[in-house]
Amino acid sequence: MLRHRLSLEEFQALLEKAPEGVRLELLDGEVYEMAPIGSGHASLVTYLAKQLERLYGDRALVYVQNPLRLSQHSLPQPDLALLQPREDFYRARLPEPGDTLLVVEVSFSSRELDLKVKLPLYAQGGIPEVWLVEETGTLEVYREPRGSHYRHRLLLEPGEEVAPLLLGHPLLRWNPPRGTPPA
Repeated sequence: MLRHRLSLEEFQALLEKAPEGVRLELLDGEVYEMAPIGSGHASLVTYLAKQLERLYGDRALVYVQNPLRLSQHSLPQPDLALLQPREDFYRARLPEPGDTLLVVEVSFSSRELDLKVKLPLYAQGGIPEVWLVEETGTLEVYREPRGSHYRHRLLLEPGEEVAPLLLGHPLLRWNPPRGTPPA
């Protein structure tokens, strides 16, 4: 069977023809449909965006559910990223790995994809740090990319503190919103 890896240009053309509301990502030349965003996922992204803006907004741009150009064949849409500030807010071009301080993925329904596909692509791209948030409330911190993996993995439970490696203090106290989301 022949497989064809899409380029960014081919993917952009595909996006123009996609039905309204369909969210797609290009990962290593393959197109993935993103899962719908539920209330628990949305709540956590909103919480993290607010906390990251409060703590680091004077030194980083909080970039929410927007594309990140990893390579000619990868255009993921992480839930959050912290970027180097730019006066044009990346209007002239999409952010790339060299612009990226941190990527955050909320892995409720996408854990397998995040671990097996996206995390290796982020490492290959040289993203210095990735946080994966599990539905259980655990925060996994991945640092020091080498090839297609990260050398360091740190697990945080609610109540523990962490800061993005390239930003340092202040520390973020990991207290994700709790409770059962409505059905």
